[in-house]
Amino acid sequence: MNAPHVLPRNLRFLIAAMMLLPASVMGWEVILQEENLRVQQRSYPGSDLNEIRGVVRVQASLNALMALLKDAPFNRYWVYRSGGATILQENGYTQAYVYGVVDAPWPMQDRDTVVRFDYRQQPDSKIITIDITNFPDFIGEKDEFVRVPDFGGYWQLRPEEAGWVEVTYQVYGDPGGMIPIWLANYAAVRSVTKTLENMGPAVKRYQGTRSPIVQEAFTD
Repeated sequence: MNAPHVLPRNLRFLIAAMMLLPASVMGWEVILQEENLRVQQRSYPGSDLNEIRGVVRVQASLNALMALLKDAPFNRYWVYRSGGATILQENGYTQAYVYGVVDAPWPMQDRDTVVRFDYRQQPDSKIITIDITNFPDFIGEKDEFVRVPDFGGYWQLRPEEAGWVEVTYQVYGDPGGMIPIWLANYAAVRSVTKTLENMGPAVKRYQGTRSPIVQEAFTD
Protein backbone atom coordinates (compact mmCIF):
# COMPACT_ATOMS: atom_id res chain seq x y z
CA MET A 1 0.00 0.00 0.00
CA ASN A 2 1.33 3.44 -0.90
CA ALA A 3 1.91 5.88 1.95
CA PRO A 4 -0.58 8.75 2.00
CA HIS A 5 0.70 11.95 0.42
CA VAL A 6 1.29 14.70 2.98
CA LEU A 7 1.32 18.29 1.81
CA PRO A 8 4.31 20.42 2.84
CA ARG A 9 3.53 22.49 5.90
CA ASN A 10 4.02 25.79 4.05
CA LEU A 11 1.40 24.72 1.51
CA ARG A 12 -0.98 23.70 4.31
CA PHE A 13 -0.59 27.22 5.75
CA LEU A 14 -1.35 28.77 2.38
CA ILE A 15 -4.47 26.66 1.81
CA ALA A 16 -5.73 27.44 5.31
CA ALA A 17 -5.14 31.16 4.90
CA MET A 18 -7.01 31.19 1.57
CA MET A 19 -10.11 29.66 3.09
CA LEU A 20 -12.49 32.60 3.23
CA LEU A 21 -15.25 30.97 5.31
CA PRO A 22 -15.87 33.30 8.25
CA ALA A 23 -14.01 31.70 11.12
CA SER A 24 -16.19 33.62 13.57
CA VAL A 25 -19.03 31.29 12.63
CA MET A 26 -16.96 28.27 13.61
CA GLY A 27 -14.88 29.84 16.39
CA TRP A 28 -11.19 29.06 16.49
CA GLU A 29 -10.00 26.88 13.62
CA VAL A 30 -6.90 24.72 14.21
CA ILE A 31 -4.55 25.02 11.23
CA LEU A 32 -1.41 23.48 12.75
CA GLN A 33 -1.09 20.91 15.51
CA GLU A 34 2.27 19.51 16.55
CA GLU A 35 3.58 17.96 19.77
CA ASN A 36 4.31 21.24 21.55
CA LEU A 37 2.81 23.78 19.14
CA ARG A 38 -0.75 24.65 18.11
CA VAL A 39 -1.80 27.49 15.80
CA GLN A 40 -5.40 28.64 15.31
CA GLN A 41 -7.21 31.38 13.42
CA ARG A 42 -10.60 33.05 13.44
CA SER A 43 -12.09 36.03 11.64
CA TYR A 44 -11.72 39.37 13.36
CA PRO A 45 -14.93 41.36 13.96
CA GLY A 46 -15.50 43.96 11.26
CA SER A 47 -12.59 42.77 9.13
CA ASP A 48 -11.77 40.21 6.43
CA LEU A 49 -8.45 39.63 8.18
CA ASN A 50 -7.96 36.84 10.69
CA GLU A 51 -6.90 36.88 14.30
CA ILE A 52 -4.15 34.35 15.01
CA ARG A 53 -3.42 32.46 18.22
CA GLY A 54 -0.40 30.25 18.77
CA VAL A 55 0.35 28.13 21.84
CA VAL A 56 3.75 26.55 22.47
CA ARG A 57 5.33 24.77 25.44
CA VAL A 58 8.81 25.99 26.28
CA GLN A 59 11.23 24.66 28.86
CA ALA A 60 12.39 27.85 30.53
CA SER A 61 11.85 29.97 33.61
CA LEU A 62 9.34 32.82 33.70
CA ASN A 63 12.24 35.19 34.36
CA ALA A 64 14.08 34.04 31.24
CA LEU A 65 10.99 34.35 29.04
CA MET A 66 10.24 37.82 30.38
CA ALA A 67 13.84 38.87 29.72
CA LEU A 68 13.56 37.63 26.14
CA LEU A 69 10.28 39.45 25.51
CA LYS A 70 11.61 42.71 27.01
CA ASP A 71 14.89 42.68 25.06
CA ALA A 72 13.84 44.81 22.07
CA PRO A 73 17.25 44.89 20.30
CA PHE A 74 17.43 41.07 20.30
CA ASN A 75 13.95 40.93 18.71
CA ARG A 76 15.42 40.74 15.21
CA TYR A 77 17.12 37.40 15.92
CA TRP A 78 14.01 35.38 16.72
CA VAL A 79 10.80 37.27 15.83
CA TYR A 80 9.91 36.28 12.28
CA ARG A 81 10.79 38.95 9.71
CA SER A 82 11.73 41.48 12.35
CA GLY A 83 13.91 44.23 10.99
CA GLY A 84 14.78 45.43 14.48
CA ALA A 85 13.06 47.04 17.45
CA THR A 86 13.84 49.97 19.73
CA ILE A 87 12.41 51.01 23.09
CA LEU A 88 11.06 54.55 22.76
CA GLN A 89 9.91 55.02 26.34
CA GLU A 90 9.73 52.94 29.51
CA ASN A 91 7.50 53.60 32.49
CA GLY A 92 9.17 51.58 35.20
CA TYR A 93 9.29 47.83 34.69
CA THR A 94 5.64 47.37 33.76
CA GLN A 95 5.16 49.43 30.58
CA ALA A 96 7.14 50.18 27.43
CA TYR A 97 6.54 51.86 24.07
CA VAL A 98 8.43 50.04 21.33
CA TYR A 99 9.12 50.91 17.69
CA GLY A 100 9.58 47.95 15.35
CA VAL A 101 10.29 47.30 11.69
CA VAL A 102 8.81 44.42 9.69
CA ASP A 103 11.05 43.17 6.87
CA ALA A 104 8.35 42.46 4.29
CA PRO A 105 9.08 40.10 1.38
CA TRP A 106 9.64 41.58 -2.07
CA PRO A 107 7.82 43.31 -3.75
CA MET A 108 5.97 44.61 -0.68
CA GLN A 109 7.19 47.71 1.13
CA ASP A 110 8.55 47.21 4.64
CA ARG A 111 6.20 48.04 7.53
CA ASP A 112 6.80 49.70 10.87
CA THR A 113 4.85 49.61 14.12
CA VAL A 114 4.60 51.50 17.38
CA VAL A 115 3.03 49.53 20.22
CA ARG A 116 2.74 49.70 23.99
CA PHE A 117 3.49 46.64 26.12
CA ASP A 118 1.85 46.40 29.55
CA TYR A 119 3.24 43.68 31.84
CA ARG A 120 1.40 42.15 34.79
CA GLN A 121 1.59 38.95 36.86
CA GLN A 122 -1.26 37.34 38.77
CA PRO A 123 -0.16 36.95 42.41
CA ASP A 124 -1.68 33.48 42.95
CA SER A 125 -1.24 31.60 39.67
CA LYS A 126 1.94 33.53 38.68
CA ILE A 127 0.57 33.76 35.13
CA ILE A 128 2.16 36.67 33.27
CA THR A 129 0.18 38.62 30.67
CA ILE A 130 1.71 41.17 28.32
CA ASP A 131 -0.92 43.26 26.57
CA ILE A 132 -0.03 44.74 23.17
CA THR A 133 -1.77 48.00 22.20
CA ASN A 134 -1.27 49.89 18.96
CA PHE A 135 -0.01 53.51 19.12
CA PRO A 136 0.63 54.39 15.45
CA ASP A 137 0.74 58.15 16.12
CA PHE A 138 3.24 57.98 19.00
CA ILE A 139 6.00 59.08 16.59
CA GLY A 140 5.88 60.47 13.07
CA GLU A 141 5.72 58.20 10.03
CA LYS A 142 8.82 57.48 7.94
CA ASP A 143 8.78 57.67 4.15
CA GLU A 144 10.50 54.32 3.65
CA PHE A 145 7.90 52.37 5.64
CA VAL A 146 4.16 51.80 5.68
CA ARG A 147 2.93 52.42 9.23
CA VAL A 148 0.76 49.50 10.43
CA PRO A 149 -2.62 51.12 11.15
CA ASP A 150 -4.07 48.47 13.45
CA PHE A 151 -2.32 45.90 15.61
CA GLY A 152 -2.95 44.36 19.00
CA GLY A 153 -3.00 41.24 21.09
CA TYR A 154 -1.16 39.71 24.01
CA TRP A 155 1.46 37.28 25.25
CA GLN A 156 0.62 34.98 28.14
CA LEU A 157 3.10 32.88 30.12
CA ARG A 158 1.44 30.10 32.12
CA PRO A 159 3.87 28.18 34.36
CA GLU A 160 3.74 24.39 34.50
CA GLU A 161 5.62 21.86 36.60
CA ALA A 162 9.02 20.42 35.69
CA GLY A 163 10.30 23.71 34.32
CA TRP A 164 7.83 24.12 31.45
CA VAL A 165 5.83 27.20 30.51
CA GLU A 166 2.83 27.31 28.19
CA VAL A 167 3.23 30.40 26.03
CA THR A 168 0.25 31.91 24.20
CA TYR A 169 0.72 34.56 21.52
CA GLN A 170 -2.52 36.01 20.14
CA VAL A 171 -2.50 38.87 17.63
CA TYR A 172 -4.52 40.72 15.05
CA GLY A 173 -2.88 43.08 12.58
CA ASP A 174 -3.86 45.13 9.57
CA PRO A 175 -0.63 45.60 7.59
CA GLY A 176 -1.99 48.59 5.69
CA GLY A 177 -1.28 49.34 2.05
CA MET A 178 -2.36 47.26 -0.91
CA ILE A 179 -1.96 43.63 0.15
CA PRO A 180 -4.42 40.88 -0.87
CA ILE A 181 -6.44 39.55 2.06
CA TRP A 182 -5.33 35.97 1.51
CA LEU A 183 -1.66 37.00 1.52
CA ALA A 184 -2.03 39.08 4.69
CA ASN A 185 -3.72 36.14 6.45
CA TYR A 186 -1.04 33.73 5.26
CA ALA A 187 1.71 36.06 6.44
CA ALA A 188 0.08 36.42 9.87
CA VAL A 189 -0.10 32.65 10.37
CA ARG A 190 3.48 32.16 9.27
CA SER A 191 4.72 34.99 11.48
CA VAL A 192 3.13 33.58 14.64
CA THR A 193 4.24 30.03 13.83
CA LYS A 194 7.88 30.83 13.07
CA THR A 195 8.17 33.22 16.01
CA LEU A 196 6.98 30.56 18.46
CA GLU A 197 9.23 27.94 16.87
CA ASN A 198 12.20 30.26 17.39
CA MET A 199 11.32 31.07 20.99
CA GLY A 200 12.70 27.92 22.63
CA PRO A 201 16.24 28.26 21.22
CA ALA A 202 16.24 32.05 21.71
CA VAL A 203 15.34 31.99 25.41
CA LYS A 204 18.33 29.84 26.37
CA ARG A 205 20.63 32.88 26.46
CA TYR A 206 18.53 34.36 29.29
CA GLN A 207 18.53 31.38 31.67
CA GLY A 208 19.58 32.52 35.12
CA THR A 209 18.39 36.12 34.69
CA ARG A 210 16.14 37.71 37.31
CA SER A 211 13.51 40.43 37.01
CA PRO A 212 12.23 42.55 39.92
CA ILE A 213 8.64 42.10 38.73
CA VAL A 214 8.63 38.32 38.12
CA GLN A 215 7.97 35.59 40.66
CA GLU A 216 8.45 31.94 39.73
CA ALA A 217 5.55 29.57 40.39
CA PHE A 218 7.73 26.60 41.25
CA THR A 219 11.03 26.74 43.10
CA ASP A 220 13.58 24.05 43.80
